[in-house]
Amino acid sequence: MENTMTEGKEWKLILRFTLPLMAGNLLQQLYNAVDGIIVGNFVGEAALAAVGTCSPLSLLLIAVAIGMSSGASIVISQFYGAGQMDEMRKSVTTSLVLMLGLGAALSLLGVAGARWFLAVVLGVQDYLLADAVLYFRIYALGLMFQFLYNIVSAILRSMGNSKATLYFLLISSVCNVILDLVVVLWLGWGVLGVAVATVFSQALSAVAGLAYLARHYPELRMTKQRFQFDRETGRLVLKMGVPSMLQQCVLSLSHIAIQRVVNAFDITAGYTAAIRIEDFIVIPITCYFIGLATFTGQNLGAKKLERVRRGLQGTIVMTAITVVIVCAIVLAGAPWLVSRFGVMGASKTAAVSYLRCVGIFFLLFGLYFCYNGVLQGAGDVMFNAFNTFSSLALRVILAYIMAFCTPLGWNAIGYSLVISWVYNVALAFLRYRFGPWKRKGVVAAE
Repeated sequence: MENTMTEGKEWKLILRFTLPLMAGNLLQQLYNAVDGIIVGNFVGEAALAAVGTCSPLSLLLIAVAIGMSSGASIVISQFYGAGQMDEMRKSVTTSLVLMLGLGAALSLLGVAGARWFLAVVLGVQDYLLADAVLYFRIYALGLMFQFLYNIVSAILRSMGNSKATLYFLLISSVCNVILDLVVVLWLGWGVLGVAVATVFSQALSAVAGLAYLARHYPELRMTKQRFQFDRETGRLVLKMGVPSMLQQCVLSLSHIAIQRVVNAFDITAGYTAAIRIEDFIVIPITCYFIGLATFTGQNLGAKKLERVRRGLQGTIVMTAITVVIVCAIVLAGAPWLVSRFGVMGASKTAAVSYLRCVGIFFLLFGLYFCYNGVLQGAGDVMFNAFNTFSSLALRVILAYIMAFCTPLGWNAIGYSLVISWVYNVALAFLRYRFGPWKRKGVVAAE
């Protein structure tokens, strides 16, 4: 089978799969950073804060897409590894139908509830509210494209093809940067222009993904006869996808809770800049996670358990080397990096302090995602959901207590995150060492 990960040197296969993902995610984060740099420098710090304060809500909606796509990829990769192509095709079409329906529903919810979510749930300051509502409503209108892109990417990754998503993101990133410059600098649309550029770029990547899938995988081409929803397969996808979706949603809800702390100290612009920079550190960690999860799914489907163990060992080494290098760069250049976003004064101080706090401990986060990759690929999604839920609850509780009841103030945001990482790593290691993940495969080899 093309792009199978069941034969060959484990770490090389994972690295080869992961590098295009890293390049694609780097492009995505670069154009997110460009958004922030253009808004912060050419529209104003308040506009940057308005866009940034929408991030937790945007992440919450995207969390559904990422979670359901992750669940679908478990099913698809294991069918692919087991050589059960008819079942794999049914899982692809069923997943597409599910994602399109969810995308449409959440798009309507985002447009209708934008003001309430921002004003009541996040407590956005009055001087930021109008721009924030405008940005989020336009963003929500394009949510269908996010869902479509995520599921197409998950389908391709499940079959070992990570290079295609790089091409889609390259198209989207270049388009977004050009449109940002046109609508903000030339047309003077401000926050409105940034939102329109983002939605248009997402639509372009979704259409490119569908076209690629149809051209290069004719067996998955969506004809009228094939584009059907299979109930039994749908239940299996939901069984894997809902816990992953809830896990992602709880993660986003924790960002909303933390955003209220940020807004209370009025350091929104600085925190936005810090998170945009932090996202670059996260890129290799999450990409190794996706690579290891796909590798695990295919090899468990093929009943090659020892390869999974060796794949984990290699991924831990690669993650450690990469994280140390990236964090060293960010820690050394934090003040300069933050100032690129046009952030100064107390907001800049807060951003630099946050980055230096979490940057030292990012290796813990990387180790957690390595063990999590094996558990996710094996289909042990309920444990992963529990680990995420409990650690996020711990983080939010500690953040509020330390921020408002101790002299730490806004520094509690970073310290609470580090403590939650220690908890994550401990639970994930114990589950890998003693848990039943070896028997969690959702399909059997023929």
